[in-house]
Amino acid sequence: MDQPLSTRLISLCLISQHKLKSILSRCGSKLDLIIDAQLIKPLEKICGVTWLRQHGVDKIYKMDNQLGTTANQSKLYLIPACLSKYKCVLDQISSILSQNSSLADANCFNIIIVPKKIATFDSILESKGLYDIVKLHSFSWELMTLDEQLLSLELPFFYKQVFVEQNHSLLSSVSMSLWSLFHVTGHPKYILSLGKLSSHVMNIFQVYKESYNRDYVCNNTQEISALIVIDRDQDYGSAMLTPATYSGLLNEIFSIICGHLELNVKETKLKKGKLNFSTQENKSDKNTVMVLDSCIDNLYGEIKHRHFSEVLSVLSSKAKLLKNEDIKALGIQEMKHFVATKLQQVTLFKHNLVNHVLACETIISEMNNKFESLTQTESEMLNNRNKKNNFTFIDDNFGTDIHIYNSLRLMCLLSLTQSLSYDEYNSLVSKYLLAFGYKFMYVFNNLIRSGLLVQPTSPKLSLNISNLSDRLPKWQNSFQANANKLKQLPSNTENENSPSYVFNGGYVPLAAVLCNTLLNSESLLDMLNKLSVINDLKIGGEVIDRLNNGMETLSDKVGKMSLQNNDCCIDAKALLKILKSDSKMNKGVSLKPRSILVYVIGGVTFAEVAACDIVQTATGSKIYVASDCVASGSDIMAAHF
Repeated sequence: MDQPLSTRLISLCLISQHKLKSILSRCGSKLDLIIDAQLIKPLEKICGVTWLRQHGVDKIYKMDNQLGTTANQSKLYLIPACLSKYKCVLDQISSILSQNSSLADANCFNIIIVPKKIATFDSILESKGLYDIVKLHSFSWELMTLDEQLLSLELPFFYKQVFVEQNHSLLSSVSMSLWSLFHVTGHPKYILSLGKLSSHVMNIFQVYKESYNRDYVCNNTQEISALIVIDRDQDYGSAMLTPATYSGLLNEIFSIICGHLELNVKETKLKKGKLNFSTQENKSDKNTVMVLDSCIDNLYGEIKHRHFSEVLSVLSSKAKLLKNEDIKALGIQEMKHFVATKLQQVTLFKHNLVNHVLACETIISEMNNKFESLTQTESEMLNNRNKKNNFTFIDDNFGTDIHIYNSLRLMCLLSLTQSLSYDEYNSLVSKYLLAFGYKFMYVFNNLIRSGLLVQPTSPKLSLNISNLSDRLPKWQNSFQANANKLKQLPSNTENENSPSYVFNGGYVPLAAVLCNTLLNSESLLDMLNKLSVINDLKIGGEVIDRLNNGMETLSDKVGKMSLQNNDCCIDAKALLKILKSDSKMNKGVSLKPRSILVYVIGGVTFAEVAACDIVQTATGSKIYVASDCVASGSDIMAAHF
């Protein structure tokens, strides 16, 4: 009897454990494990302290630039694939060797890099004279289950490296995570990749599949019928908009790492990003940690995807139910039964209820009546209305209530939806640099490089007639044109069953649009017609193999259209032309998958997860969401610093 997918996904954790065990076996015993703060929670998800001690780790330290002497001679560093942190570790090792040069021959320095070592790491090691002294290991852990149908690699530095620094060397870790996942779930029949990075990921995945030729253990199961891989820059709108769901707002206010929320009401994300003129430091006590997992916290599972306006009423009704339970009226035997069966559950439920009420109160106090005006302005931007008022709102924000990340986020959203003039751009940049310092000038170059900000050209450089049309007001730009064709800007904002409710009825995330289209299309041709407006969309999987089998014309036509033969997916627009020209090829190719995996490269938001959940409920399907991390708009802005 086949086990449910949720049970089989636990095996991914065991695969990660096996990989780590293999690395530790090559590092010796009595190890001092020095771990970067970013990796502590994910490592706890994979293994505990007891497991580490059983496999050679003696003492555990938190990585610090000023780390002093540790207990043992053998040191094992666990760091992300970040150049600055790697150099910091090498400097510490050089410092230790300067004090005791005999350690150079002791083979006592090992560095584990998550998810893999970058090509330049070996050359840096050699330049510092540590090539044979320090051993490097790559640890590409598998996807972690954070919640029902939510998986993550927990690599928060991934977006910065891939989209900001344009370093694509970590894409293979995404391909490897898919390769391992499909050994558990079975290979999907349909594959959609949207974006250049997604196409690269699927090509690398195909190489893994051919190089490590193994039968998929669950090939006959239908756990995941379709795979959709999306680049983050294909839908920046979903990352920049303010979410209206409870889980989305939690991620806007609090720090969430590996599904663990630190309930620090004195030092939230919003407070950290504001200009602080006081010299007094807020020293808070140990904060409560909430686990955002529906399997552990049933109350969170009930309210996580709800609109925030409904959450307090739900919590109030739960509190009344607890109050109505009259424990004093129970007899002795009933009291014993209550203590034995329900007391622990009720105590845990009360604890979770108090935490959620406190979180809601913090969200309300932090937003401080700004939510309505903010979402209204965002809606106007999306629909290309009242640009002057929208710019005035952002300009006032930069002048009176500037935030190091969220103010830039509004500027980027206006640039993407309505564009900024040369003077408007310079005005906002000047105000930002006056507030936080000219040392952040490079941030705007990073935003332009990642595609979040469009830098306008100077009017003096564009006086010719051909550019005159660019300076005239437009009813809609490419953003609105594509969004309207894909029905991402609904006219009826009151529909609670629409995925747009995650952004207060103003916008439907692209991931939800793709899932809905795939689930409701009668045929491949029908789906391609609906998605014909999208560029960089490719189709792969068994559906292409089925078309190709017995049809020599397909490969001939594909060759004539100059498609890359080394790609595992076919360009959607080219395939649409083929199917339109030959009606026989479309017969017998039905879609109707009942389960989909959406993989967002560059971080997924809780709002997108909630939108996919609405599509799942409406279609009676199963939609799993995976990414390299779960991020908020402010997290993506922070990656540019």
